[in-house]
Amino acid sequence: MNFSRLCATAFLCVLVTAGSASAQGLLDSLTSDLNIRGMTTTMDPETGIATVTGDVHIVYGDVEIRCGSATYNQTTGEVVARDGVTVWRAGTIYRGDTITYNSVSGEISGQNVVSGMPAGPGMFIYKAEDFQSKSRLENRIEANNVTFTSHDVQNPNFRLGAKELTMIPGESATLRTVKVYAGDTPFFWLPKYSQAIQNEVGYRVSPGYQSRWGAFLLTQYSFIHGDHTLARYKMDLRSQRGIAGGVDFISLRHMSNRQNFGTLQIYAAHDSDRSTNQAGTVRFPIPENRYRVNFQHRIYLPGPDVSTWYLDFDINKISDIHFYEDFFFNDFRTNREPDNQISLVNTSDAYVATLMTKFKINNFYRTTTRLPELSVDFTRRPLWGTGIFHQGTISAGFYNEVLGRQEEEELRRLQALGFGGNLAAVQGDPFNGVASYLALAGRPRDASLTAADVNTGLGVIASRLQEPDFARFHTYHELLYPKTYLGWLNVTPRIGAGMTSYASIDGSVTGLESFTRGILHLGLDVSFKLTRSWSDVQVESLGINGIRHVFQPYLNYSYLDAQQDMGVPAIDRLSPTTRPRSIDVPLFTAVDSLRSWNVARVGFRNLFQTKRDYITANGYGTFLEIPNGGSEQTYTWAGMNTYVDVFARDPEFGRDLSNLYNEIFWRPVPWITLRSDMQIPITGGVGSFTELNNSIVWMPSRHTSLEFGHQFISDHPFFQDSSLLYTKFYARLSENYGFAMNHVFEADDGTLEFQSYNFTRDLSSWVASIGVMARDNRNGVSDYGILVSFTLKDFPQFNFDLDIDPNPTGRGGRQ
Repeated sequence: MNFSRLCATAFLCVLVTAGSASAQGLLDSLTSDLNIRGMTTTMDPETGIATVTGDVHIVYGDVEIRCGSATYNQTTGEVVARDGVTVWRAGTIYRGDTITYNSVSGEISGQNVVSGMPAGPGMFIYKAEDFQSKSRLENRIEANNVTFTSHDVQNPNFRLGAKELTMIPGESATLRTVKVYAGDTPFFWLPKYSQAIQNEVGYRVSPGYQSRWGAFLLTQYSFIHGDHTLARYKMDLRSQRGIAGGVDFISLRHMSNRQNFGTLQIYAAHDSDRSTNQAGTVRFPIPENRYRVNFQHRIYLPGPDVSTWYLDFDINKISDIHFYEDFFFNDFRTNREPDNQISLVNTSDAYVATLMTKFKINNFYRTTTRLPELSVDFTRRPLWGTGIFHQGTISAGFYNEVLGRQEEEELRRLQALGFGGNLAAVQGDPFNGVASYLALAGRPRDASLTAADVNTGLGVIASRLQEPDFARFHTYHELLYPKTYLGWLNVTPRIGAGMTSYASIDGSVTGLESFTRGILHLGLDVSFKLTRSWSDVQVESLGINGIRHVFQPYLNYSYLDAQQDMGVPAIDRLSPTTRPRSIDVPLFTAVDSLRSWNVARVGFRNLFQTKRDYITANGYGTFLEIPNGGSEQTYTWAGMNTYVDVFARDPEFGRDLSNLYNEIFWRPVPWITLRSDMQIPITGGVGSFTELNNSIVWMPSRHTSLEFGHQFISDHPFFQDSSLLYTKFYARLSENYGFAMNHVFEADDGTLEFQSYNFTRDLSSWVASIGVMARDNRNGVSDYGILVSFTLKDFPQFNFDLDIDPNPTGRGGRQ
């Protein structure tokens, strides 16, 4: 006890006969930081305990207590509250018969305590016969004989009863010796149940019907192992496909650091109907026992997670090429042929060095192997205060492209079918040989097949049957000298040089064994800005607080001399795209497809800016309030980028001019975002085509969201004509009801490709949803289904299982 309290206690002994008013005044003087008020107050001078009764109100820091009576021990700092106790601390409410609060340690304990805890978008409530909240430093709650539920009524319709509860607020809750009750009837027992507060855990059951699966029942039970791993156990039954199940393990050790990861997914199915083929394409043989094993993990060396060295694992083993298509449709859409690689990475401010081994463990699709590859990417950095910047890359490795067994069989079948330009045989093929040869010839799938297309396709087949194999060394370095002239003209000349050397070439169509080329690049970036402001323009409904127009013309000139011998096989090559190619050589990853070019990208940007006390967290209208002492920040309200490529040498199509590109965005307020990306042809010929991509996301009210988009493409050399419209709609009809629907319509041939309708109902402890979907695969076989889902409300994650209803948006949802 300190000296001041000793003196106060001695003085208290002299005033032992003082009345309650004197005792209250003395209590105030002894507990200046802890404010206690009540109708009557008495003091015991021997024990130093004050007793307060009658509408007691106690305030200490962020803690507030209301009760019928209470005692305060000035020696221990302990407050014992009785008779209808309510405690508020840091946003959490505790109610009970008797609650003890220690003002020194911050501990709370009591009997028959009722409290709650936010859980994601929901809330759970628990009642404990014996309750103890540890000190502020430990941040842990322990309780015995607990009832745990999300149904905030006296007699909940769903609850968990447990002998022990251990909870870390904001992180997880663990119950031991658990009984699951429906009303007062126990129907399930668990030795242990762990629940993460901010993660998708708990129990979910989803019955339904899907044309690929028949009637099905999907179940998932998720909980925390220890304090480090979220586990999702799955057991599924499909009437047409049999029984299946698996588990997902997700590491929680580094949840605050998104650069760390650790996942293991295991799923197996005993498929009783492998003949189902909704896509209508060639179906390769499928084993009866099917599975996936996906492992992604990062290990820091030697640790901890701030180390600049780490080891990445990305291992994906699947039983057959159709497994994702049949059971995990969303993975099939995004990554149907996953890579397998292990990488050792070292990072610094100057570079990122990677030693990668990429290998083949799934032998049914084409795989590029790197056994191994060492690469060093140098970040753009100044050189010794000269004003000159350097950036570049070095890579070396052994590369091989291995055919998938089934792809090889199909290519050889097509080769034999069209041998000698046999147009009639291809046209009579029952396995869609016409579509295959049109694709090989780079022609639209609705075109008429000709003998020339067959001969072109045979040449492509012969090339694809080669399995290129070579050693390669590649390096490129670039110097930049950014300067500003006259205070407004930004000029950045660039000069770069490098080389690519190939050795031990196997698979060249010309028999080439080695090849070395030099790379020379000259570039020039020129830009300037013109601005004008109108500070008196105020439009509150559109979020305008003054407006500034920024006009920025720019020129990006690039000359590249990188001649290529056509006998060199390509592994890192260009992929078909509608977007303009990068003319920044350090960003050009298709090393084997580098071709000489001479191009000037000319354009101008228009930006409209205003002042706000918040800025966007991303480019899609999500707003983040940033306190800054009342100062306002510049916010880009709308913008447009218009440009064209002028070719002296076009490496792809031999054009003089590219399409005219125009990119527009408008995000005036958080509830509306508009984007428009357009390109229209200026001249004719190959490579000139039209593409229009427009979308708007609009929330007309707090309870309604609408997204509408249109994707149009015409006359592209690789992609078929399309005019695709899509819509996504969600409405919160009331506190308990919600409705969503999605549509994808191909106007080019009048096909409603996809449609889904989802309806949700809040059932107190559960969230129930029901939805239907249908997809037109254009092969006479429609894909349709119905899904019913029940999810514990404690941690509601309402959404359709993406493998049932992928909710496609635009062209990404097409098969």
